[in-house]
Amino acid sequence: MFQVEVAQPTVQPEIVFSVLDIPITNAMLTNVFVLSIFILLAVLLSRRTSHIPTTFQVLVETMVESFISLLEQITGARKTAIQLLGLVGAIFLYMGVSNIILLLPGLSSFMYNGVGVFRTPTNDFNTTFSIALAVIVITNIMSIKVFGLFGHFGKFFKFKEVYQGFASSIGDGCLAIIDFLIGLLDIVSELAKVVSLSLRLFGNMYAGEVLAAILLGVFAILVPAPWLAMNLLVGVLQALVFGALTAAYYTLAVQVAEAES
Repeated sequence: MFQVEVAQPTVQPEIVFSVLDIPITNAMLTNVFVLSIFILLAVLLSRRTSHIPTTFQVLVETMVESFISLLEQITGARKTAIQLLGLVGAIFLYMGVSNIILLLPGLSSFMYNGVGVFRTPTNDFNTTFSIALAVIVITNIMSIKVFGLFGHFGKFFKFKEVYQGFASSIGDGCLAIIDFLIGLLDIVSELAKVVSLSLRLFGNMYAGEVLAAILLGVFAILVPAPWLAMNLLVGVLQALVFGALTAAYYTLAVQVAEAES
């Protein structure tokens, strides 16, 4: 009575069915489900906004303003915070809901061909990696927009600084070569951001599900309530961390460009 059989989650998402030989996994189905929720809410909110705000509209506007204030603390400028609101806000909402969607009672019990229909999307490395890659690509695009194509790549390939250094003195030239090598390491740093962002979120969410399966297999009565509450908190915090890091990477990319221009 104190134990319950819980299947250990797999690293790879399970294939529920195929469409034209394209495998459809349970993580993909949950992604579609979450996106459908957001589309429905967006349509409803767009139709219910008014000049005389309702209680719900005031609540939403308060949340938006609070989020702008948080981004302003990270970026140091309200203008940048407002520019980032759409991107970071969408990431936070999507990941926050995705992290906790399977905590809804009964949602994880849907089965098809012996496979669970739904799986936490962020428990799939394909999801976290693709979002992290998109974030880093966007930050580099914005750096190109602010600093220009050659200026952006000049942060990584500092040929001009090497030439100017040796034109000044041998010592300055040697320092410029060191700076040039550091610039090449920055390329690795950009790739490392993708890996770190994706693995951090995936690792936390996957480890949480594995630990939940182990604990529920030992204590089926005492564990569920506190563990679900902790999972809810962790899911929101992980989404907040991912959004905050996105804002930080964006700010650093733009600030470096502005400084060098």
